[in-house]
Amino acid sequence: MKERQPVTNQPAEPAEAAATGVNPARGIPAAAGPSATPSVPAAGPGGAAAGDGPRPGERRLAMIGVMLCMFLGALDQTIVSTAMPRVVEELHGLDRYAWVATSYLLATVVALPIFGRLNELLPGKWVFITAASIFLAGSALSGLSPSMDALIAFRALQGIGGGGLFATSITTIGLLYPPRERGRVQGVFAAVFGLSSVIGPWVGGLLTDHLNWRWVFYVNMPVGIVALYFLFRHMPLLPPMRRSAFDLPGAVTMALWTVPLILACSWGGSTYPWDSPQVLGLFALAAVGLVLFVLVERRSAHPLFDLTLFANPTFRWAVLALLFFGGTFLGSVMFLPLYLVQVKGFSASNSGLALTPLTMGTVAGSLLAGQLATRFGRYKPMLLVSSVASVALFIVLHQVLRVETPLWQVLVLMVLLGFVFGPSMPLYGMAVQNSVSRERIGTASSATQFFRQVGSTVAVALLGTVLSGALHDGMIQHLPPAYRAATQSFQMPAEGMAGGVDMEARVRQGFEQVLAEVEQALQGDEQAYRRLQADPRVPAALKQQVPEGGIPAQVRARTEPVRVALEAALQGDPQARQALLANPALPASLRQLVQNPPADPAARQAALAAARQALDAQVQTMTVEAERQAMAQIRQAMEQQVDRVVATFRSAFNEAVTDALRQVYLYTAVMAVMGLLCLFFLPDQELRSSYAQPEPVPAVARE
Repeated sequence: MKERQPVTNQPAEPAEAAATGVNPARGIPAAAGPSATPSVPAAGPGGAAAGDGPRPGERRLAMIGVMLCMFLGALDQTIVSTAMPRVVEELHGLDRYAWVATSYLLATVVALPIFGRLNELLPGKWVFITAASIFLAGSALSGLSPSMDALIAFRALQGIGGGGLFATSITTIGLLYPPRERGRVQGVFAAVFGLSSVIGPWVGGLLTDHLNWRWVFYVNMPVGIVALYFLFRHMPLLPPMRRSAFDLPGAVTMALWTVPLILACSWGGSTYPWDSPQVLGLFALAAVGLVLFVLVERRSAHPLFDLTLFANPTFRWAVLALLFFGGTFLGSVMFLPLYLVQVKGFSASNSGLALTPLTMGTVAGSLLAGQLATRFGRYKPMLLVSSVASVALFIVLHQVLRVETPLWQVLVLMVLLGFVFGPSMPLYGMAVQNSVSRERIGTASSATQFFRQVGSTVAVALLGTVLSGALHDGMIQHLPPAYRAATQSFQMPAEGMAGGVDMEARVRQGFEQVLAEVEQALQGDEQAYRRLQADPRVPAALKQQVPEGGIPAQVRARTEPVRVALEAALQGDPQARQALLANPALPASLRQLVQNPPADPAARQAALAAARQALDAQVQTMTVEAERQAMAQIRQAMEQQVDRVVATFRSAFNEAVTDALRQVYLYTAVMAVMGLLCLFFLPDQELRSSYAQPEPVPAVARE
């Protein structure tokens, strides 16, 4: 089997050749030849013949529908998070809580390259409408979900549509606009993406509180219907350059390595340890799946993902840089709300809005970069400047971020960080689309989204592990020695990664757990007594207040001598009788029995049995009262310490959060440097004013 020719940068096709469909390099019609596959005539921006593209007004109206779809796809990545507590309350299934987000993520990653390839095989208009319809169907079914399992399944369906929207949106821009004109449009799209991601949690909370959590999904329907109207009415057909078969084996093998990889990164360090058989097995399965994917794609006549794209230096270095960019961008914003909520006092319910300054910077940077790219026709200088600036800002954050850092300084750094990230949002996609012919735009564009998503997932998993370890070490470092043992049971909750931690509630929860153990130990539970004595959180003074065997053993120890002495006195022992009468705590009924014991042996035995029953009842009463008094004293003593303990833990936790975030930014700076190194090898090509000529059909494809 012949190897496919690598993708190379080719000069723009002359206008007369584009109009006639003749390839001047060969001197023959582009679709001619006895073994050529049936192909669509060379297309212009609108998908019709070159020179007969859509009118500017129609193109702008079509972009309204595309932009609304992009808005919905980005919104649904974050809007569900604030509704999940109500979802769990109604549908139950807390053990499957994370799968609502994971199923959407998995489906999105798998759908990206599939829809990117479909854009090259089928009319782009109908591919886009299909993706939007799948997304809206998944939204409607998610809102109607009767159970948690159904919600997870419908979220996966929604994720397929969402991945299709991301892939087709960026591809449609590339098909409707020549490279030089894409800057303005992609800058606006990057701004819409950033805004929708930030307002998602706020909108989700608003709909959940005032309507119902199901409206988090229903809200997509009216917006989606408007988007479909613009797509049906104004979007051109965008026919493919040539027809070929869809690579089903490639799609299957791609899922075989992407799904285990995403699951391993999502579960590692949280659901399972990184060295657990589950996580290691998933990584092994991903490695095997990747090998199979490469083998299948190398032998496929019409591959899902043409590996010869990596022969294109612009594509190769851009997607490698995107791997690191996705990790640095998401890693920089994923954990920042924890600092803003926990240390700076932002409301936990509005933690998503805490990123508004960074998002505003990203929007401004994206819009400005798009305008400059259109005006000057270059992208690499802006990418280099933004990458160098991001490395510098990460180092600054690592150095200056402290508990006492003024809030205005943090907000300024967030705006600057968003601004330097802004150019990367549209420019990487523009660089890749500029380097490939129109017929490869679908695969190349979806690849940029795919590699960014994979890089984000892997980086967030690794940085989350760094944060958890640094947080635990920081708690030990900043707590007084008397409290350090308590950190052994301190674990960062999943919601704490993106928001705040109610330290007072957690401390009180710990107190209640200790009090429950104390109560059981006082009642004589031997296992509770052993756990209490072994618990490092319990002060030594409190352990000494709990006797072995509990209050019942203590009361029996006090009453047992009375029982023995009573039996001896009734048997005629004068010393026992004298000791009992000298005991002021002896009940009056027993004192009278000791003073006037029955002469008849049978009556004396009956009186002794009655006395024993009276003593047992007294022991029970004394035990209950002693337990009540002991618990009241212990609770009162512990309540007096709550405020002091809360203040101590809050101070240590704030210091630990700050130190952990500084360490995260140090690792993020390293990833940004790796992305910067990739940028140095990225070719600095001028953005073309027209499309590249179609690439020749490889011999293996003609066969």
